[in-house]
Amino acid sequence: MKKLIILVVTLLFLSGCEIKYDLLITDKEEVKESIYVYVPNETIADYNMSVPEFLDYYSNIYQVNEGYENFKVTSKEGKSVSYIKATRNYSSLDEYKNSYSFKSLFNTATIERIGKYVSFTTSENMFLESIKNDELVETSEANKTYEINIKFYNKVANHNADKVDEKNNIYTWNINKNTTKNNIYFKIGPDVRYDVMIMDYIQNNLLSIIIIGCLFIFVIVLSLYFYIKIKKNNEID
Repeated sequence: MKKLIILVVTLLFLSGCEIKYDLLITDKEEVKESIYVYVPNETIADYNMSVPEFLDYYSNIYQVNEGYENFKVTSKEGKSVSYIKATRNYSSLDEYKNSYSFKSLFNTATIERIGKYVSFTTSENMFLESIKNDELVETSEANKTYEINIKFYNKVANHNADKVDEKNNIYTWNINKNTTKNNIYFKIGPDVRYDVMIMDYIQNNLLSIIIIGCLFIFVIVLSLYFYIKIKKNNEID
């Protein structure tokens, strides 16, 4: 079993955490990968550790784990649930296919380009096999469903996803021990979902947009003030 699978299974066994795996595939076939590990603060208390100590300890596990050299690892303490987040960007689907984390989950994938369409088909899900067969995984954990969520900036022509959020163009694959689907398949076309791209841009740059908007309003108000003042002075003269 590969080291990433061991790491994830160990986290599941020790902390009863929730794993969320998100991908964003842009219109240029760039891939942004995000792995979230959510842990209830009540669970952390059971291990005689403060929340900051727990987050630092497991963040360090990610950072020193072989294959994570290029990941940015962050963590955040919440009121009831805290999380660790590992992110990495890839310049293409081919680079992502050859990455450490992908090979730990699926080993390999086939990318086929026909005209303006791109098909991506993974091999068998190795993480699914670990859930089914690993003795470290408790029954309660083995019975959970884990999600792989992929957001696309292009329209999807075909897929084998379990759930689709059409508004945000997010496709979800469920991983559990009872699934009969052990791979991921999608085919993207040339048409771009600009609405999704714009909403992402706004969300990712919300603070900057607010600041620029406030400055713009300030300039308009200030200009209007001086205009009115100059006009009144001219009327007096």
